[in-house]
Amino acid sequence: MAVKKAYSYSDIDKIKFIEIKINGEWKSHLGEPQLGNSHWLIYGESGHGKTNYALQVAKQLCTNHKIHYNTKEEGLKKSFKLSLKRNNMKGVNNFNYQSEDLEELTNRLERKRQAKIVIIDSVQYFFRGKRSKDYFEFIEKFENTTFIWISGADGKMPKGKVAEDIYYDADIVVNVKDFIATVLKNRFEAYEPRTIWEHGANERQLKLLQKG
Repeated sequence: MAVKKAYSYSDIDKIKFIEIKINGEWKSHLGEPQLGNSHWLIYGESGHGKTNYALQVAKQLCTNHKIHYNTKEEGLKKSFKLSLKRNNMKGVNNFNYQSEDLEELTNRLERKRQAKIVIIDSVQYFFRGKRSKDYFEFIEKFENTTFIWISGADGKMPKGKVAEDIYYDADIVVNVKDFIATVLKNRFEAYEPRTIWEHGANERQLKLLQKG
């Protein structure tokens, strides 16, 4: 078996990585992530603002990139329609969505001119009945795509083995709690927290103070 070439600093210094263009105040929150061969994880308990945050991220990224949102958990229901309206997604260019399982999304992404940033909501529904190997096979097949995964939580960690694997594999990990998105890990060196819904966050903080 042939031995791979060992690279030096000068070799990687010559590589020009394609970056996801992020503007304004979002840059201090997410940095300048690599486009393709990159994974993000958004996780937290139900009712704390994960979908709203993911749509806000999508709206920001749509300025410069095409986004496909897989709403597998909510499906094409009224609740998702309300989320779209709440985050002013009407008229946002470069954004489309569908509820798809693993096979269906695979078929979509194998076609030409598909989005290179895909948001999947959620890990638990998308990989239902699957194992970690299915996750690794999927991302290897689409290594030029950035996947943004949304996951439920089990205590302080994402829920389930596949979600845990994504947690350790991801370049960016964001925990959503009480309508505040906190960056736990970012290999692109940006950590500014972001409030998803100011009124909701203030109410949650007030309740915590009242409890003492």
